[in-house]
Amino acid sequence: MISNIDTYFAVAHEALKKSKRYDAQYRKPKPDGSPGHIITFDRGRKSFKNSLIAIVFAGVYLDALLFIVGTQRLGRRQYKLIKKAKYEERLKRLGCTDKQLLADCERFRRARNEVAHEQAAEPAAATLKELRFAQHEADHALKFIKQASKCLASAT
Repeated sequence: MISNIDTYFAVAHEALKKSKRYDAQYRKPKPDGSPGHIITFDRGRKSFKNSLIAIVFAGVYLDALLFIVGTQRLGRRQYKLIKKAKYEERLKRLGCTDKQLLADCERFRRARNEVAHEQAAEPAAATLKELRFAQHEADHALKFIKQASKCLASAT
């Protein structure tokens, strides 16, 4: 099978590295040595943009991985029946049933959907629990797809 799956992972990984580099560039320790940081405004939102790229390409990678593994194990016809299911359901169908992995998958899916299909929100209406930080979600996304890859490689 011919695929660009390695390229999708590389794009996500490189974007995450850039995001972290830009985040560090705009975050400095407080000069008085007290806990916390001073975060300066990144006019180009470079860290944020690269985090979005990492999250989206992690999803492109996961879609490709699920397709490859799914068609190998189930055949094209059977995989087509689950192709539109949530990531968690496809992972379960392909033998990945670890509860933590599936919880991480749900978090990734929700964050990816929020990024790819943004619905603007009123800041006053959002609670801190509802707010996501793209940099944190990008880091989680890459960790999750690595776990999912390992699970799919070992599942039968």
